[in-house]
Amino acid sequence: MATSYESLLPEIIPMVPGCPDTLIENSIRSAAIEFCEKTGAYQAELDPVTTVASIYEYDLEAPSGTNVHKIMWAVHNGKDLEPISTNLLEQRLPKWRDASNASTPLYYVKQTQSTVWLVPTPGVTVASSTVMRVQLKPTHTSTVCDDGVMSDYREAIVNGALFRLLRLPSKDWTDYTGAQVYGTLFQEGLIEAER
Repeated sequence: MATSYESLLPEIIPMVPGCPDTLIENSIRSAAIEFCEKTGAYQAELDPVTTVASIYEYDLEAPSGTNVHKIMWAVHNGKDLEPISTNLLEQRLPKWRDASNASTPLYYVKQTQSTVWLVPTPGVTVASSTVMRVQLKPTHTSTVCDDGVMSDYREAIVNGALFRLLRLPSKDWTDYTGAQVYGTLFQEGLIEAER
């Protein structure tokens, strides 16, 4: 289930008279994205990945309206995979892409928000062999965010949106002092959620 950014409008509109609803929703979205990135509050286990012989790149199939911000852990056939950077990977296994080096994956590399590499390249095809737990964040085009995040951290996200809106220069609702207060409250919300 998901909660729309629009549902938070009644809490923000009175504080920013004359501000367009779309700008408020954009600020709510931005606050939710920052909140999810910094706290790790939005996590999920993705559907198991079927590894295919001689293929090392796989799609990270995040729920609609989200991106994978970070991979928390990955397990291949019951064994933990180690996260590794591309630089360290090239040092440890310089010819890992060669078909002759195909084997059982030991490492993973998060390439983009939607792709991951399993290294060494899998030597055999195995259905549902790899499971990953990931930290998610809403996309910049999303209209909703996870119910758990939006209900548990609603106040922090509202504070983050108000911080963004009140510091906009030369608007009828501009209030730099208020922006500082809401910015501090948002930071406190981030710290509390991280605990």
